[in-house]
Amino acid sequence: MKNQPKLKIAIGDTWHPKLLPYFAMALVAFMITTNVLNLKFINFYGFSLISSQFVYVCSLVLADIMAEVYGYRRVRRILYVGLALLAFYVVCLQITVYLPPAADYPNDQAFRLLFSQTPRIALASIVAYFFTEFTNSYIMSNLKVRLNGRHFMGRAVVSVAVAQALNVIIFFGVAFAGVMPLGLIASACFMSWLITIGCEVLILPFTRQLAWRVKAYEGVEHFDKKPHTA
Repeated sequence: MKNQPKLKIAIGDTWHPKLLPYFAMALVAFMITTNVLNLKFINFYGFSLISSQFVYVCSLVLADIMAEVYGYRRVRRILYVGLALLAFYVVCLQITVYLPPAADYPNDQAFRLLFSQTPRIALASIVAYFFTEFTNSYIMSNLKVRLNGRHFMGRAVVSVAVAQALNVIIFFGVAFAGVMPLGLIASACFMSWLITIGCEVLILPFTRQLAWRVKAYEGVEHFDKKPHTA
């Protein structure tokens, strides 16, 4: 990129990020928001689409930027914390579902009907996130090492394509198999994968620009290990 600032090369956890805590909080917020929105399907031009789709795309973009700027090792630790907090959210929600309502609370039946579905969906989210986000960050970071930091856009597309394929198979299989018709699940899987890849490609210029701006602010070009030389 033109006018790109000269960055200090850093290998592994040898430097202290400035913005990483903010990215970590945003990623955890996306994870929990996605879990809530997973409870509803919407109509998208005649196709069934889970309502968390676009928030999930944002989480993948954020994970791409984090893996590019801060590396797989740091992102992995954040994902561990995020998954633990997601499990904490599910446990707290289920305790609330089964606690007796106040005498003058009129919506307990609706609350139970909606959120009693959460354990299976939350399990699907946790398992899918575990494989998806780790796969996405791992591929992104390792391709960066192999390609000596080049071809950000290609690396982002490849990592998201593979990770999203895992996501739709795991999430929809665990969450809705035996509950929803197979045709609806297959349609949602395909549309989810296609829309995710389409959105990823459309916003790649923005993603790349944001990644470079964060790098410039941090002043570091990070690699998890010594990159391959051309």
